[in-house]
Amino acid sequence: MLFSSSILLLLSTVFSQDIPQYGPISAHFDSWLDRNGYEKYEYARLDLGTAGSFGGMSSEMQYFDTTKDPVIFFHGNSDAALTANNFSTGWTSTVEYFLNQGYTLAHLYGTSWGNTNTTAAVERDHDCVTVFRLRKFVEAVMDYTGAKQINIISHSMGVTLARKVILGGYINADDGSCNIGKPLGTKVRAILGIAGANFGLCACVGHWLGVVWPTCNDDNGLWPGETCYPTRMDGMCATSPLPYPCNGLTYSKFLMDLNNSRFKPAQHIFSMWSMGDDLIGDGNMVWGRPTSEIPMSDGNKIYKNYSHMETKLNTAADQFHIITQLNIPA
Repeated sequence: MLFSSSILLLLSTVFSQDIPQYGPISAHFDSWLDRNGYEKYEYARLDLGTAGSFGGMSSEMQYFDTTKDPVIFFHGNSDAALTANNFSTGWTSTVEYFLNQGYTLAHLYGTSWGNTNTTAAVERDHDCVTVFRLRKFVEAVMDYTGAKQINIISHSMGVTLARKVILGGYINADDGSCNIGKPLGTKVRAILGIAGANFGLCACVGHWLGVVWPTCNDDNGLWPGETCYPTRMDGMCATSPLPYPCNGLTYSKFLMDLNNSRFKPAQHIFSMWSMGDDLIGDGNMVWGRPTSEIPMSDGNKIYKNYSHMETKLNTAADQFHIITQLNIPA
């Protein structure tokens, strides 16, 4: 809408007088979204001001370097597209680094999902509305830029959201059942998952019903499973190494569908995590395997002492290297 585009221009003008601002999405991109049926998704997220979104060309006249594939960013639970507060630091540091290396905001895209209320983090799971909205955002960016392939950088719960966006298929959630669409196939050049919970969180043991912590539910949440078989190892989710092989483990249906898929979510897959992650904890281990390692990863970057948010915030140079060079930096 014209009104929405006017607000975007005003926000950019006001905030640029103080410090560099990368959001919200450009008026040019916002207008394109409105004209092409995406208005209802509110990708600008103006309720979060300049932190709600980023990306887009400044005008039809802007040169778009087709040698660079667009990068789409998926933030985690209670975070935002860009820095909104001391906890919700968004992708500001990474965007700044990419821009300093010759990228433009015409190549970098992100929209916020959920809100930045950390007390509500335990209520969020991989619901239909969120996943479908993010899938349509990826489709919109590809249509808008004309790109034949994209890159994805994701953090925390954004990792598993991004993987489902790529894989498509069905979701059963409290907000209903939905079909996200067909797999994106070779359209994803590379995905980097940072501090994800691909095999769940040990903190969710005992919460499979999702009554107290909905985010831990066993359908579309982060439940890691209760024990292994045939030798039960109750209470040993985070134990490493496990005393016996872990077989017959049943965990979140959503995560099992992702992890058991024979479809490779990208041409190149990379994972990143920290042994000192204060949210995932336990040396990243869940029933004998690192939960932040995306199955079929081509390489992993492991840090020693970064916190959950620092693993995203302090690694922009490594993120850039992985996406552009398709290997793990030393």
